[in-house]
Amino acid sequence: MKNITIFLSCALILAASFGCTKKNARPADLPEDMSPCSITITQDGTPVVGATVALEYETPVKYQTSGTTDAKGVAIMMTYGHAGAQQGTAKVLVSKLVTEGASEAEDYGESGEMGQDFETIDLKYKAVDTTDLTITIGKDNVAESFEVGAPVRIPAN
Repeated sequence: MKNITIFLSCALILAASFGCTKKNARPADLPEDMSPCSITITQDGTPVVGATVALEYETPVKYQTSGTTDAKGVAIMMTYGHAGAQQGTAKVLVSKLVTEGASEAEDYGESGEMGQDFETIDLKYKAVDTTDLTITIGKDNVAESFEVGAPVRIPAN
């Protein structure tokens, strides 16, 4: 009985030690020269809520930088789950997908009529080749604002 108790105690300590590892630990190869960065997105002067904002750097980077706009249209840029953006020049990609017409039954996991997805920001801002939004991130805190034109309603594929 004593051996079983010792074995179970060791197993419990071992299992607990695996659960104590730091989640989302900073990778060793994540650049140290990251800067705080926020990007505000507006449409016809109104803050866009829930838009995805991503940076596509001119030079290759290992980790993607992105954020989601809040009620004020501000996205705090994050790189691999850590606040900040890598220094350099990047294209700014913006998109927002909404679903219209979803039935209440779907909210509870029941079958129902599927809703239709629509892009609400001009598709030119979603692609590296067509966006005209750029940002340069230096050593200091960066806060930029971008206007993405009038709202659109483009069916998503």
